[in-house]
This record gives sequence, C-alpha cells and structure tokens, in this order.
Amino acid sequence: MKKESLAVIFLGLFVFLVSFLAFNFSKGRVVFFGKAENPGIFSATNSYLFGSPLLAKSGGEQIRITVFALDKSGRGVKGKPVSVECKDPVICQTSNVTITSVQAVTDNLGRAIFDISSASPGQFEIQAKVEGVAIPQTVTVSFQ
Repeated sequence: MKKESLAVIFLGLFVFLVSFLAFNFSKGRVVFFGKAENPGIFSATNSYLFGSPLLAKSGGEQIRITVFALDKSGRGVKGKPVSVECKDPVICQTSNVTITSVQAVTDNLGRAIFDISSASPGQFEIQAKVEGVAIPQTVTVSFQ
C-alpha cells in the first residue's frame, strides 16, 4: 500500500509539473535571464551619463564619461551611436578640451564610453546625444 501511495504522489507531482510548464510556455516568450534580447526603444529621459573622477589635473589626466542609453523599462539599448560634447563649445575650444571615443556605439548594456581631457584648468558641462537626441541630464567635470 505504501508503494502504491508513493507512486500516486509522484504521478500527481509529475502531471502538475508538466501542466505548469505547458501553461507557462504557452503564454509566450519565457525569460530565463534578466537581460532582454530585443530591448525597447531608446528613451532620452530614462538614460543618463556620469563622469569619474569629476576632478582631474589639466594637461594630462583624463576623466571617463560613461553614457547609458536605456529604454522606458530601464534596459540597455544596443547598437546606438552616441556622441559626447561640451554644452558650451566656445569654452571648451579655448581650453583645448579633447573628447576621445573609447566605445561610441552602445553595447548590450546600452553603455558607451568616452575620455575627456583639458589642456587648461576649468569646469565644463558635458552633454551626450544618442542618435542625435540629447539626454537631458548633463555632467560637470573640472580640471585643475
């Protein structure tokens, strides 16, 4: 009797498991990992940039600017061209600010990377554009 009871329990669990899996797979795409394969449309208001460090020595040190292009759900948007520039180009020209692209097209995380340096001391407001659309947030970097 005990063997029969165990067999019925295991059969019931097996049927439940198969039914559960069939029901969930029939509802559409199942995501096993958190990273989306086909992320959504770029959202400028949900994207951001930051600099590290925010203060460096002029005439040689660099500040890394990292841009994250995200969709409305906060997922990275892959394959988007990104540009980084000074918000006031005149100030950056007179200070010989140089922005170098390390990775100008977003990766799987929606990340693009740039390095900035300045021959002269000063504060510079940096903005980013993804496919020509400006991200509202800016970052201010300083060189001494």
